[in-house]
Amino acid sequence: MKRIFLMASLLAATTIAYGQDTYLNDRLTATDDVIGTARYVGMGGALGALGADLSVISSNPAGLGLYSKSDIALTFGAIIPNNANGWNSGDGRSNYERLARPSFDQIGFVWSMNMGDDQLSRINIAMNYQKKANYNMGFYADNLRLGGLSQMDQIAELAVGSNGNTYATDYNLAGMAVDNGYLSKDNVGYFNPYRGQEGYYTRHQRGSIQAYNLSFSANVRSRFYAGVTFGFDKVKYLSWSAYAETNEDRDGTYGDYTLYNDREINGRGFNAKLGIIVRPIEDSPFRIGIAMETPTWYRMKQSSLYDLTDDVQHQRTKTLESYIEYTVRTPWRGRLSLASTIDKYLAWGVEYEYANMAKTSMGYPTYDKDGYHNLFDNSKDHAMNQLTKRTLRGQHTVKVGLEVKPFDKLAIRVGYNFISNRYKENPSLDQYNLDSKSMDYFTSTDFMTLGATNIATFGLGFKHKSFYADLAYKYRMQSAKFYAFDTGFASAGTQFSEDNPQLTDATIDPVNIDLNRHQLMLTLGFKF
Repeated sequence: MKRIFLMASLLAATTIAYGQDTYLNDRLTATDDVIGTARYVGMGGALGALGADLSVISSNPAGLGLYSKSDIALTFGAIIPNNANGWNSGDGRSNYERLARPSFDQIGFVWSMNMGDDQLSRINIAMNYQKKANYNMGFYADNLRLGGLSQMDQIAELAVGSNGNTYATDYNLAGMAVDNGYLSKDNVGYFNPYRGQEGYYTRHQRGSIQAYNLSFSANVRSRFYAGVTFGFDKVKYLSWSAYAETNEDRDGTYGDYTLYNDREINGRGFNAKLGIIVRPIEDSPFRIGIAMETPTWYRMKQSSLYDLTDDVQHQRTKTLESYIEYTVRTPWRGRLSLASTIDKYLAWGVEYEYANMAKTSMGYPTYDKDGYHNLFDNSKDHAMNQLTKRTLRGQHTVKVGLEVKPFDKLAIRVGYNFISNRYKENPSLDQYNLDSKSMDYFTSTDFMTLGATNIATFGLGFKHKSFYADLAYKYRMQSAKFYAFDTGFASAGTQFSEDNPQLTDATIDPVNIDLNRHQLMLTLGFKF
């Protein structure tokens, strides 16, 4: 495949995706963080068997059975990015988004009812709002070593399509490029005579997954606890991105362009959690917790505004809009937790979670002849789901937490999380060979893989009669690898490799991104 000069920029106005795909679905639904009350965060979220905290709703609802009083609490704080930038060249670059951003993370209550029964001691009911994921961040990803490969080579391949010199739809980047005369054409197909030299990417994003949970729990003789949570998720994602590339022809002619995207995704989801806690030895506070979380069924609506701009001629195309509805089903999650206390002075907890991320599934809502959608009916995107199986794997999460009370009114807490890398080696996003409906709506080509996550936490708790105030600090450490485009078009046997034999099987190194960030939070509560 020859190469395009797409004198372009893409301005898409609302979504997390560029044509929804495995990588973007994963980032959108990932919950590899510890968010909740300051006590929960301060102990690294390892409260699955300890319980008696509103945020335990998110891991093991049986933990609500440990409440002996009613409780109301709210949590707020600030997120501080660390150094969200990346340079493939090895040079340093200052972050452009260092300011703290406020975050409202939790508000809820527990109503604890003493049943006055020798067997059924208490029934507790709770409602809680809590964030599951926070999308707020911004980063650079600059690659000064494209080595002759260009994002526009991939666009040229996509513009040809599978049925000759056509493109699937007007509602994507290739369609815009063709319709506005930005692609050269010969008897083979569309091509770009320019060679990529340097690429510069930047993204700002905002939003979160907000979970609204209703939970019921029971305490049986203070030996056995059981609970169920019904969760309703709200997804809101906004992103603004730009990819600029410098290109040069053999005769020294330059062809620089910038690709802008403004996007939004709105969605709703539902899941349920079941859990138990057992205190196996009557005279011991040691307890074991087991919990299962169903998949979350999401229904998403994505819209994009995009346009193309030639940075040399300073010409910009008419802005177009692309819109798609789709569904995402996350995998099952299983949790095992252990915990114990020593009098009122020390408490510890350990928790393990497993989820097979390769089971994440994407599809599209189906409608009857009258235009009504069946909530439980959708057509699966088999091609995208196969890509997910090739890309993702099982994820392991370990949480540990410790609380020490040197005084009755003061608690000191520490916690740690390790969340394993859920991506397999050698990632790719070959849109040309991906027979997915979402590719008809693609407005960009980039993708990113996330590394393992390490989270260290510290907290303090203060109590005076029925009032309490908890403080927590969290340092979340994670790196990512960013790819501006997939280089499958350069594989041996393609038209591009025939036209550019010196670039056959050429690849570009990903840009390493630092996604570390700090967070401070404060919980104010009252027990009665």
